[in-house]
Amino acid sequence: MDSIVEAVFTHSRITPDKTAIAVDQNRISYQELAEQIRIFSHSLKLHAVKRGQRIAIESDDLIAYFTAFLGCQLSGAIAVPIEENISIYKLQDILGTTKPTLIFTKNNGESYHEFLKETLPSGKISYPKGTATSAIISTTGTTGKPVLVTHTNNSMLTEAQNLCSATKITADTTLFANIPFNLALGYRRVFALLYAGATAVLSSDPLSLELISNAIEKFNINYLTIVHSNINMLLDVENPALADAIRSLEAVEIMAGSITGQQIRSFCRQYPDTAFYNVYGATESGCILINEMSKNPVENCLGKPAVHAEVSIVDENGDTVTTPNQYGYISVKGSMNMSGYYHKKALTEKVMHSGYIVLNDIGYFDDEGYFYFVSRVGDIIDVGGHKIAPSEIEQVLWGYEGIVDCACAAQEDQDYNQFPILYITCSDPDFDISKLQHYLEQHLESYKVPRDIILIDKIPRTATGKILRKSLSIAQDL
Repeated sequence: MDSIVEAVFTHSRITPDKTAIAVDQNRISYQELAEQIRIFSHSLKLHAVKRGQRIAIESDDLIAYFTAFLGCQLSGAIAVPIEENISIYKLQDILGTTKPTLIFTKNNGESYHEFLKETLPSGKISYPKGTATSAIISTTGTTGKPVLVTHTNNSMLTEAQNLCSATKITADTTLFANIPFNLALGYRRVFALLYAGATAVLSSDPLSLELISNAIEKFNINYLTIVHSNINMLLDVENPALADAIRSLEAVEIMAGSITGQQIRSFCRQYPDTAFYNVYGATESGCILINEMSKNPVENCLGKPAVHAEVSIVDENGDTVTTPNQYGYISVKGSMNMSGYYHKKALTEKVMHSGYIVLNDIGYFDDEGYFYFVSRVGDIIDVGGHKIAPSEIEQVLWGYEGIVDCACAAQEDQDYNQFPILYITCSDPDFDISKLQHYLEQHLESYKVPRDIILIDKIPRTATGKILRKSLSIAQDL
């Protein structure tokens, strides 16, 4: 097996009537999905689309979107996922770079449904090669302007195997998710389920307890995937019946960031029989480190490498760090890695060395082989030679009464000396900042105490909940 699409066709023969993807009132079985993929692939050929040509696909109608994604894979075309209701400026940027042959958007683009009206083609199915480029994916742009990443059929298949193996996704899994499906963390969950022959229950609606409750009741889901910033929603459930329903889940996975030790312990106390996973990865490398927090409830622990991932820590010279607890760059080798950045040879060569990708994250490992996250490279604050990760300050505030959200970032004075600034959003308009300042002075080393605390309306975050630290000063001005 060299591709996700081949896995779908395999399951269409073994469990043809099983639901592959469900969205709201709509469902598609594995047999129906395989047929629709063949029709879409055939339609691309009727429109003279050749292997290697790019096809832009908007993630609005999710069943049609994933059908198109896999239809591109089957035909040898390259899928370029774009977000639902994408702005014209973002769209023009992506289209100008990738120059797609066809563009599927609900506004002024090709229609998925028109391409799926064709009759089912006859003849033998020819599956794509594992080495063929399958998709060009945009990064989230947490640390700057988003860049485009290329992945092959084989890297996507390996990503699915990593996730299934580490989080125990099987054919019996029915997973619910409402994450951005144009991004790697979104489509990867769906592809892992399709690889396993499982069922993906998807939604584009904002996450709420009502949405989760409906998914449990209607689809009998046993696995929930959410971004890390939504974890408090599960910790503040007041409805006993819903709490019992969540308690019945086999697994809950958080992604795109870490949570505090207090949150981990609270979840394990409230849902003792539910496996609790934190999955770490990147658009460039897939899911590479997994920590089952229900067994290892350690703050900032990324866990151990996935089955196909060779993870190490390297220093500034690119040499492997062999001493536990020594900070360095997280580096990964494996067949799930990207081919490179699209049309950015210099940038690719900067991060890829001898099969390894050096990620933009700082971490370390301990004596037992567990890896830990410290900070994004550009987020580290240098205060008079003391290196501070913003999370060290932010985590002190979790649970502080009246604070809804917070973020820490570096500022410089006229002599280029750095110091931490704390941004907060509050539920109380009369929040006492001086009292918070005193609290921080009691709980932090003196060099970590923020020089200023600024109240803003909203902490700027990506769609996956990651803090946009470079935007904090802009948010302050607004």
